[in-house]
Amino acid sequence: MSKKKNKFDLSSLVSDGVVKEGQTLFFVSDPAKKCTIVRQINGEYKVSMGKETMTIHAFAQKCLGQDPPDHATKWIRTEGIKTLYDLWHAGDVAYAA
Repeated sequence: MSKKKNKFDLSSLVSDGVVKEGQTLFFVSDPAKKCTIVRQINGEYKVSMGKETMTIHAFAQKCLGQDPPDHATKWIRTEGIKTLYDLWHAGDVAYAA
Protein backbone atom coordinates (compact mmCIF):
# COMPACT_ATOMS: atom_id res chain seq x y z
CA MET A 1 0.00 0.00 0.00
CA SER A 2 1.32 3.43 -0.92
CA LYS A 3 1.41 6.36 1.49
CA LYS A 4 0.69 8.69 -1.46
CA LYS A 5 -0.17 12.17 -0.31
CA ASN A 6 -3.02 13.44 -2.47
CA LYS A 7 -3.51 16.91 -1.01
CA PHE A 8 -0.64 19.16 0.03
CA ASP A 9 -0.72 20.15 3.70
CA LEU A 10 2.01 22.46 4.98
CA SER A 11 0.93 21.74 8.56
CA SER A 12 1.68 18.03 8.03
CA LEU A 13 5.18 18.83 6.74
CA VAL A 14 5.80 20.93 9.86
CA SER A 15 4.43 18.29 12.25
CA ASP A 16 6.53 15.61 10.48
CA GLY A 17 9.65 17.77 10.99
CA VAL A 18 10.30 18.16 7.26
CA VAL A 19 10.15 21.97 7.53
CA LYS A 20 9.96 24.20 10.61
CA GLU A 21 8.00 27.18 11.82
CA GLY A 22 10.02 30.31 11.05
CA GLN A 23 11.88 28.63 8.18
CA THR A 24 12.41 30.72 5.06
CA LEU A 25 11.20 29.35 1.73
CA PHE A 26 12.19 30.72 -1.67
CA PHE A 27 10.56 31.07 -5.08
CA VAL A 28 12.47 28.74 -7.43
CA SER A 29 12.94 31.23 -10.28
CA ASP A 30 13.83 34.25 -8.13
CA PRO A 31 15.32 33.59 -4.66
CA ALA A 32 14.83 37.27 -3.78
CA LYS A 33 11.13 36.39 -3.49
CA LYS A 34 10.85 34.57 -0.18
CA CYS A 35 8.40 33.80 2.57
CA THR A 36 8.47 32.47 6.12
CA ILE A 37 6.45 29.60 7.57
CA VAL A 38 4.11 30.92 10.29
CA ARG A 39 1.61 29.26 12.60
CA GLN A 40 -1.95 30.56 12.58
CA ILE A 41 -4.18 30.95 15.64
CA ASN A 42 -6.10 27.81 14.59
CA GLY A 43 -2.86 25.76 14.56
CA GLU A 44 -2.52 25.58 10.77
CA TYR A 45 0.65 26.73 9.04
CA LYS A 46 0.80 29.21 6.18
CA VAL A 47 3.51 31.48 4.83
CA SER A 48 4.12 35.15 5.44
CA MET A 49 5.53 37.57 2.88
CA GLY A 50 5.92 41.02 4.34
CA LYS A 51 2.69 41.77 6.19
CA GLU A 52 0.66 39.30 4.12
CA THR A 53 -0.12 35.75 5.24
CA MET A 54 -1.16 33.25 2.57
CA THR A 55 -1.19 29.65 1.40
CA ILE A 56 1.67 28.12 -0.58
CA HIS A 57 -0.55 28.27 -3.68
CA ALA A 58 -1.22 31.99 -3.18
CA PHE A 59 2.51 32.66 -2.69
CA ALA A 60 3.41 30.81 -5.91
CA GLN A 61 0.62 32.63 -7.74
CA LYS A 62 1.87 36.00 -6.45
CA CYS A 63 5.46 35.24 -7.53
CA LEU A 64 4.44 33.92 -10.96
CA GLY A 65 1.84 36.60 -11.64
CA GLN A 66 -0.60 33.85 -12.67
CA ASP A 67 -1.91 30.48 -11.53
CA PRO A 68 0.95 27.95 -11.40
CA PRO A 69 0.98 25.78 -14.54
CA ASP A 70 1.54 22.72 -12.34
CA HIS A 71 1.44 22.11 -8.57
CA ALA A 72 2.40 25.23 -6.59
CA THR A 73 4.80 23.23 -4.40
CA LYS A 74 7.06 22.75 -7.44
CA TRP A 75 7.73 26.52 -7.41
CA ILE A 76 8.82 26.83 -3.76
CA ARG A 77 12.08 25.49 -2.31
CA THR A 78 13.97 25.39 0.97
CA GLU A 79 17.45 26.86 1.49
CA GLY A 80 18.81 23.83 -0.34
CA ILE A 81 17.68 22.66 -3.75
CA LYS A 82 14.68 20.60 -2.60
CA THR A 83 11.28 21.89 -3.61
CA LEU A 84 8.31 21.46 -1.30
CA TYR A 85 6.98 19.04 -3.91
CA ASP A 86 10.11 16.87 -3.55
CA LEU A 87 9.87 16.96 0.24
CA TRP A 88 6.13 16.25 0.17
CA HIS A 89 6.61 13.13 -1.98
CA ALA A 90 9.94 11.97 -0.55
CA GLY A 91 8.36 9.11 1.41
CA ASP A 92 6.22 7.73 -1.43
CA VAL A 93 8.80 5.18 -2.62
CA ALA A 94 9.78 4.17 0.90
CA TYR A 95 6.16 3.40 1.81
CA ALA A 96 5.23 1.58 -1.38
CA ALA A 97 4.27 -2.05 -0.91
